[in-house]
Amino acid sequence: GSIIRAPAEAIKSTVQSGNAGSAPEAVQKVFSERGRQNIFNAWSASVWRDVPFGAIQLAIFELIKSFILNSPDIDFDSSTLLSEAIIGAFAGGVGALVTNPFDIITTRIITQTPNEDEGEKPLGIIGMGRRVYEENGVQAFAVGWEARVGYWAPAISIFLSVYCSVRQAGVVNSWFPTN
Repeated sequence: GSIIRAPAEAIKSTVQSGNAGSAPEAVQKVFSERGRQNIFNAWSASVWRDVPFGAIQLAIFELIKSFILNSPDIDFDSSTLLSEAIIGAFAGGVGALVTNPFDIITTRIITQTPNEDEGEKPLGIIGMGRRVYEENGVQAFAVGWEARVGYWAPAISIFLSVYCSVRQAGVVNSWFPTN
């Protein structure tokens, strides 16, 4: 997915940042020699964003469901579509919040415009992280967290509740081989 997603995110971010006036212009910039280096740097940063994001959301989702199932004092059915959607939204929101710093770094890598005439090279993860910190301090890594959480919480809510519903239907209807 990242082979397609990284260039697509780079094209979107290039247009949104004003570094290109249109999608076709962004495609040209993204696939230029410098643009390809930015994609590689951004892909590397996105791995640091996306892998922990997935791990955090799934771990929180499963831990909450397991805690509820194993707590006799809690009278709550964590297997309903609504409860899985709520737990999924919480898990996705936490994952999005925790990984926001790497989203900042990824976006900044994609949208950077080094002055090649002065010998500037595109920055990677460490260099861009350092630049973000030097420009605006620790609080710079929290910029946009509300939008990120607001986007991912419902998306993960839908994803995990649908996944669990399909998984449960498959178990009930013997869609999966057991041997």
